[in-house]
Amino acid sequence: MKNLLIACLALFAAFSFAPGALAQNRAEHVLGPNDSIDVKVFQEPELDTKVTVSQDGKVSLPLIGEVAVGGQTISEASRLIATRYKQGYLVNPNVTVAMGEYAKRRFTILGAVNKPGAFFFPPGEGVSLLQAVGMAGGYSRIANASKITIKRGDAGQPIKLDAKKMAKSGEASSYMIKPGDVIEVGESWF
Repeated sequence: MKNLLIACLALFAAFSFAPGALAQNRAEHVLGPNDSIDVKVFQEPELDTKVTVSQDGKVSLPLIGEVAVGGQTISEASRLIATRYKQGYLVNPNVTVAMGEYAKRRFTILGAVNKPGAFFFPPGEGVSLLQAVGMAGGYSRIANASKITIKRGDAGQPIKLDAKKMAKSGEASSYMIKPGDVIEVGESWF
């Protein structure tokens, strides 16, 4: 059990602080509610704006009104906004979209961990199952890593996982949790 905890913490450190990870994730970040973006249109300073993505995934921009950017990466949003400006307003718009602030996304981990509670995702990064356990202080003495349940808002049934098997096979470091997940680490009965 102690070796598993050490492995989890080492894995967490390796994934959390890898150089360039944040920059890479910024480009791949999928926009969602409460993310803010900076929109700049080359040689059109009156169209430059900083906006926050609404709950329905839209932003309101000068001249073109609402644009649905939710669910798109930064580069996809940039192309979409340029296309909208080209439809009747600008001849060849050069639009740059930059990430402003990330929305606070969190997950909850309960049960047999040392520090149960709610945790925020690092800005612009994902969190694997093992990283989530590491953020919660690791497994407690009575934890049973074979009995993990994840309740996900978009899934009907709880997801049951065996993190012990996943850690041995390497799957646990690639199993990513989602914002809003509630993770329950089961207890072992001696």
